[in-house]
Amino acid sequence: MNYDQIVTFLTVAAYRNITAAANYLYLSQSTVSNRIQSLEEELGTPLLIRHKGIRNVELTSYGNSFIAIAEQWASLYKDTQALKHQEDIQTLTIAAVDAVNAFTFKDLYNHLINKNPTLKLSINTHHSNEIHGLVESRVADIGFTFSRVNYPNVISRPVFRELMHLVCHKDSSYHNNIKCKDLSTDNEVYLNWGPDYLQWHNQKWSEEKYPLITVNTGNLLQNYLHEKNRWAIAPMSVVQAIKGTDIVYYKIKDAPPPRICYELTNRYPNFSHVEAIHQFEEELTKHIKKNKSICEFEDWMLESE
Repeated sequence: MNYDQIVTFLTVAAYRNITAAANYLYLSQSTVSNRIQSLEEELGTPLLIRHKGIRNVELTSYGNSFIAIAEQWASLYKDTQALKHQEDIQTLTIAAVDAVNAFTFKDLYNHLINKNPTLKLSINTHHSNEIHGLVESRVADIGFTFSRVNYPNVISRPVFRELMHLVCHKDSSYHNNIKCKDLSTDNEVYLNWGPDYLQWHNQKWSEEKYPLITVNTGNLLQNYLHEKNRWAIAPMSVVQAIKGTDIVYYKIKDAPPPRICYELTNRYPNFSHVEAIHQFEEELTKHIKKNKSICEFEDWMLESE
């Protein structure tokens, strides 16, 4: 198999359409089809299910499983090509949840690329359950997630924790050390911050009570907090990013447990990326120590304040 076949397969897998993949790759449909067919012959099994008269294609079960292998193959190929032409360039692929990429580590990423021009970062946002698999397959060099899943070759270590706070409009009746019983879900802008948070939330408010609005990223919270009585709960990194002239935050008396962030690395990392991983982790430690919204991991972080 060759790089062109792998890239063509990944493009078709993304679009689920031969025509769309061909347009994206600036190739003819016949070239795309021939590359996929050659790859299938070499692998000895079909990757796509083609329906006569229907433009869209489906992946076979083997095709779905082959995506992760193809991504790793393409990544390794690009690494080997980079070694030939840019021996001084170091690449690092990071997979993290939205809150980490959008808020907690955005200054860290900027600092790294400014300090070391030869370090090239690829920053990707994924769901927690995807990140472990990306690190296991070495598609990502480092992952950051707020949950742990056991994978044979993934090393997981806690790196920081964040306390959760109430976020609301400055003219609301809410106050410091407010109790959960004084907050109505009728005015809640809800974001599920993970299994521990969900369990805590269900203990404080009935599951039969629906929040006013549900969102799925920290960025969206600020769009719905400008009404006087609306409120949300968020970690400090998100609070610092969205608070402004109208948005304030308070401590919660019976607050949810702190969120623990875990760094994920592969037990057997790509050899060419080892030095870049070490550099990143050194700067990560410095960033956590000086950032007021997060701190180093200690045993007490597993308990709420």
